[in-house]
Amino acid sequence: MTSTAYPPLEHLGWDTFFQARLPQPLPAEDTIVRVVSVHSMVMNVIGAQGRRQLAIPGNWLSGPAESRPTVGDWLVLDDTAQWPVQLLDRRTLVTRRAPTDITGVQLVAANLDTLFIVSSLNDDFNPSRLERYLAIAFQSGVEPVVVLTKADLVTPEHALACAEEARGLCPGLAVLVVNALDETTVNLLFPWVAPGRTATLVGSSGVGKSTLVNTLSREERTPTGAIRDSDGRGRHTTSSRTLYTLPNGGLIMDVPGFRELRLPPCPQGLSQVFRDIEELGIRCGFADCRHDGEPDCAVEKAVRQGTLTQRRVENYRKLLKEQAMQDDEKQQAKIYARQRRAADKVLGRPASNKRRRKR
Repeated sequence: MTSTAYPPLEHLGWDTFFQARLPQPLPAEDTIVRVVSVHSMVMNVIGAQGRRQLAIPGNWLSGPAESRPTVGDWLVLDDTAQWPVQLLDRRTLVTRRAPTDITGVQLVAANLDTLFIVSSLNDDFNPSRLERYLAIAFQSGVEPVVVLTKADLVTPEHALACAEEARGLCPGLAVLVVNALDETTVNLLFPWVAPGRTATLVGSSGVGKSTLVNTLSREERTPTGAIRDSDGRGRHTTSSRTLYTLPNGGLIMDVPGFRELRLPPCPQGLSQVFRDIEELGIRCGFADCRHDGEPDCAVEKAVRQGTLTQRRVENYRKLLKEQAMQDDEKQQAKIYARQRRAADKVLGRPASNKRRRKR
């Protein structure tokens, strides 16, 4: 029987999507858990038996990144409710390009409904960075919401101008201006973290993500740092991704700030963020126009007329170039791996990955 000290699965984000993906015969409810944090070879989960720590099976750790559990995942345990046996299919998965692996991705969170893209209204505000996060959100099928913090440190006119610039990045994009310490303004986030819905906060270090978690929770759940005088930004405090339940029944995740946000493959996401440029590109004089000095370029004409900014066009070209370079790097990595395997075979050496596993 479900413990009254913990919410039912529905309040943890469980719905018919995941119910339909359970194995047959249906497992007991106390063997279904959700991952709230991951630390190397162990993970913390929550379910009918409360919050506890479980080991991650070794075969899961040795597989590709996408097959490993991440925060927000749903798991089925064995009959003893002590050992994970199945990772349920995800509805959404947010990833970024792995910082140290040119061919891999890093899992950020699974089964999200909303991606709160947090930026402060001081020196951190950067529309080009917001476009990167928007591409990831759209590629993942997660609704993006831009949250502009530190409204108390800038003039209302500056806050309004930043909000209008952010709204101009995508039609219909929700943009909220808040003071993370003020419950009145932070309450604007609750429609996106209604009971059973899951959201995460992403953005640079020091923009107020942890403060938002604490204000939404009505208690100190995660440490926060004081603002630096040099740039008006808070200090990095979050060291790992953690999913928290909120008093209203919603769920919120705090994510460490990204020093570098490299996009994973996201062609659909970029097309959605830069739909205006791609629609203009259809009217260019050349089908393969790069919008960089070619004659009869409809995109450059829009820039001259003031209906499109040069910054946006340059960021679009930059992100497309990054995507193309990533494809080239993956091809080079595959060629290098084949060459290494061929050399090992000629020299009679064991495969390099096997040598590493034995050490």
